[in-house]
Amino acid sequence: MKDVVKSLALIVFCFLLWNCSAPQKEPDEVIKVEEVAEVAEGPRTAVASTIPTYKLEFSSLQLNMPLADLDQRVFKHYGEFFTKDFTIFQLDRVDYLAESHYIDQINLYFIDSALVKIQAFLREDKSSDLINQFGKAKIVVSDYYNRKLLETEKVLVNQGGKYKINENLNQFKLKWIRENADIEYELNEKVNPDSSYTTPKYASILNPNNFKYKLTFQAKDFDHQMAWIKWESYKESRGLTTTVEED
Repeated sequence: MKDVVKSLALIVFCFLLWNCSAPQKEPDEVIKVEEVAEVAEGPRTAVASTIPTYKLEFSSLQLNMPLADLDQRVFKHYGEFFTKDFTIFQLDRVDYLAESHYIDQINLYFIDSALVKIQAFLREDKSSDLINQFGKAKIVVSDYYNRKLLETEKVLVNQGGKYKINENLNQFKLKWIRENADIEYELNEKVNPDSSYTTPKYASILNPNNFKYKLTFQAKDFDHQMAWIKWESYKESRGLTTTVEED
């Protein structure tokens, strides 16, 4: 009987020993990594540039230039006046202009599709530079202050071998007469007591900002052509016509 009890106890002990053994280690989980195709590197940011690839020079504008040769990317059609034969173009893209650091606006006058007048409004006084570029000029002074000033002071002063306009003059015109063109530079720096500029000569729809410095090139017969344009406009407004009688 004792032998049977011992045998049963041994069996129970072995069973408990087997159940209490360390659990088997499970195999590590394998994570599959997908391959990513390499992408060629490029610019991180693409910026669209509107900077012109060329610059138009003011000197390229020549009197009698045909309207067809005008770069209309730079200038815009401002309007027609009196008749359809008289039209004005105005600077539209100052960033295309090589001299934009001192020229703010340009007006171009065409009669019969030919450039007859170039008008530029400047940001700064260029009278001395123009004197040295074009040479001897006729000066026109019409107001009392500047006339009185010239009774005791000279128009030009010499500085380092170059002539310079007397800085005390604050209103005048310089004129150069050429074979095929008239050149005029007008300066008006006069100030009212209320500190606003008195610029009656500049007050126009083509100069809304009342610039103090104006440079003009015009054909010799510009005034004659303008008189003809105005006469044609007058006749048209009155319903007048011109007929040629045959013999």
